[in-house]
Amino acid sequence: MDSFNSTPIAAPRLDTNLNRARVAPLPELKSQQIMTVGAPEAYRTDYRSVCDIPVPETTYHPVSGNAQYQPVPYASFINGARDAMANVLDSDPVFETYALNKSGEQMFGMIGFGSGLTGQAITVALRSSYDKTLSNQVAIGSAPFICANGCFSGEHMISAKHTTNVFPTLGRMLNEITDTAIAPVLERIRMVDGWKDIPVKDDLFGAYMGVLFSRGLVKPQEFTAAFRYWSACHGGELHNEHGTFDLFSAYQAVTAAGQRTAPRNAFRHFAGIDHATKAIAEAGGSVTEAHIPSFDLQIREYVDVAEAK
Repeated sequence: MDSFNSTPIAAPRLDTNLNRARVAPLPELKSQQIMTVGAPEAYRTDYRSVCDIPVPETTYHPVSGNAQYQPVPYASFINGARDAMANVLDSDPVFETYALNKSGEQMFGMIGFGSGLTGQAITVALRSSYDKTLSNQVAIGSAPFICANGCFSGEHMISAKHTTNVFPTLGRMLNEITDTAIAPVLERIRMVDGWKDIPVKDDLFGAYMGVLFSRGLVKPQEFTAAFRYWSACHGGELHNEHGTFDLFSAYQAVTAAGQRTAPRNAFRHFAGIDHATKAIAEAGGSVTEAHIPSFDLQIREYVDVAEAK
C-alpha cells in the first residue's frame, strides 16, 4: 500500500508570497466524504486524481487578443485556497475531499481545518469547471467532522470568472475572503455549538422539519431521510453524539439528509437551512414564534480593485 504523499502538485501559483501548506488525507470515515447521493454523474475522488484532469486550452478574442476563457488548473485553485486558509489559521488542514462530474469538467471540493471545538471544522468549499459552466467559487464555513455533510455558511461566498488576469485576481480574492471570513465563521461555530442548550423533543423536531419543508429547503426524500437519521441516532443505531434532544442534533439530522443534494446545488441548499435554523434558535427553539425572513443566496462576484486601477 502506497504511503500518503502530503506534497502539493506543482502548478502555477496564485500567490507566491504564501507558505505552501501540506496536502491533507481523505477523511477516515466514509460519512466524511463529500456527498454525491442524488448526483449520479458525480464520483468521489482524491486530490491527486483531481489534479490529473487535463486542463483545456485558453481561448482568445480574435480582435483584442485578450483571453476570453482562461481556465485555472484545479491544482492551482485548490493549492491557493489551502495556502490562504493555512496562512490565516497558522495550521495545516486535517482532511480534504473532492468530487468530479462524469467528464471531470466540474470539480467540487472541501478542505477542513481544526476549529478547537469537538465535532466542528472550519471548511473551505470550492467549485470550478473546465467546461465554462462554473466560475471559480469559494465558500468558507463550518462542517461537522463526523458527518462532513457539506454544511457550511453561505454568508461568505465569492467567485471569479475564467477571464484575463484570473490568476492574480483569484489569488487576491482568496486572501480577501480568508482574511475577512475566519472570525465570523468561528463565531458561527460557537453559535451552532450553543444549539445544544435548546431542547428539541420528537414533536418539536417534526415541527422544525415542517418549517423547512414548507420553505422548500428540504425535498420529500430528504424529509424522510432526516426522520430516519433522527430515529437512528436516538435509538443508539447511529452517531451517539447526535442522539441528544436538542436543536444541534435536529440540525445534524437535516444536514445529514442533505447528502442527497447534488454537489452543484449544495451551496444554496445548506445556506437556506442555516438561515432558518438560526432564526428558530433566536426564538428559543420555537417554530411558531420564529421570524424567518425570505432567503435568497447571492454569490458575490469578486471585483479586483487592483486590476481596476
